[in-house]
Amino acid sequence: MAKIHSKKELRFYIAADMMMNHGKFRWSWKDRMKHLAAPDYIMLYLKSLRHLQYLSSNKSKSLRWVCLYLYHRLRYRKLGYKLGFSIDWNSLGYGVNIPHYGTIVVGRTSSLGNFACLQTSVCVTGTGHEIGDAPYLSTGVKIISKVKVGDNVSFGANAVVNKDMPDNCLVAGVPAQVVKPSQPWYVRDGQKFVDRVRAVENLKAST
Repeated sequence: MAKIHSKKELRFYIAADMMMNHGKFRWSWKDRMKHLAAPDYIMLYLKSLRHLQYLSSNKSKSLRWVCLYLYHRLRYRKLGYKLGFSIDWNSLGYGVNIPHYGTIVVGRTSSLGNFACLQTSVCVTGTGHEIGDAPYLSTGVKIISKVKVGDNVSFGANAVVNKDMPDNCLVAGVPAQVVKPSQPWYVRDGQKFVDRVRAVENLKAST
């Protein structure tokens, strides 16, 4: 399960999520003005999720810790209801991409690696799944039972996964089977995502 141990690491996780969703590490002043008129609820949700990820790894009895925890827990829950998200805050590696509002469930004790892409109506049950880096979960994917999935695996729409999967493949069907070898989703989906991943990894190397 992903842990954030320092404020520096927290800032990196938030910046990585921003880059993968918007192609930049932070808002410009123009972006901030637009954000006031039309808030980016997905990024607000991810920011509170990352703060809870950090706070849960650095527990304290101080008043400041308690206030921050209660604030982000409340915002995380409120935005989760609004967006249809129920994602355990220790389940995601850095650089998650969530393109749309809509039901996404990732249960407690399950973990997804870095650069996960989550589409709508995804359900990853909380039974200890271990999913590697760069998973692409298409609309309607369900991962059940306790499975281990390799890196760079793309799941076809409405796939139901109930067994382990190797690296670098496309899986589809009910129950899901390996269909063919596959590249990481960010390579398949265009150069802009390759550039974003490279930028995140460069930032990580420099921090």
